[in-house]
Amino acid sequence: MQPIEIAEMLTSQAAVLTSLVVIGIILCFIGYRIFRVYSAVIGFLIGELVGIYVTMNYYENALVAILASAFVGAALFALIDELGLIVTGAAFGYFVGIYLLPEYQIYAFVLAALFALTNLFIEKPLTVLITSVIGASSIVLAVHMGITGAHIYDVLADPKGAFDIMFSNAYFDLLWFTLILTGIITQYVAHKEEVEEEE
Repeated sequence: MQPIEIAEMLTSQAAVLTSLVVIGIILCFIGYRIFRVYSAVIGFLIGELVGIYVTMNYYENALVAILASAFVGAALFALIDELGLIVTGAAFGYFVGIYLLPEYQIYAFVLAALFALTNLFIEKPLTVLITSVIGASSIVLAVHMGITGAHIYDVLADPKGAFDIMFSNAYFDLLWFTLILTGIITQYVAHKEEVEEEE
């Protein structure tokens, strides 16, 4: 199978929608519980980006450098929880700022810094909220794409436009809020039961 065929298969509508729903459910309902895995995935992606940058500028054996960098990033983020907390908080704050105040990008950076620091000090509540919001958004996006026939490339080309259309519908808003609320409650109940079992 050629690389182009693999890329086409991975970005097919069925594969994308399935991935969005599965990732969304996992993050929404057990995001805090599997934070170390989630953090490792973030580290893997950041490491991969670093590897791509290195190969583009300094190194010729692209695959080895990208994979090595990705696995180092995954291991680092899995071992040091604070890195995942900082990046998660920063990304969440940045996207909230960009979405709410697109004309004033400076506020997106301010919110990114604020959420990154806050996530270190109130780790559990903020991580539960962020993973529930990301998970719910992923599920609602999949439903929207399934109904409208939009492809992932359309969403990536104009993410704000896709989310504007999505959240201009009361049914999507209701689904999103219901998923977030259910996700937060589920994560807190699961965490409480886990603590009680340990005691």
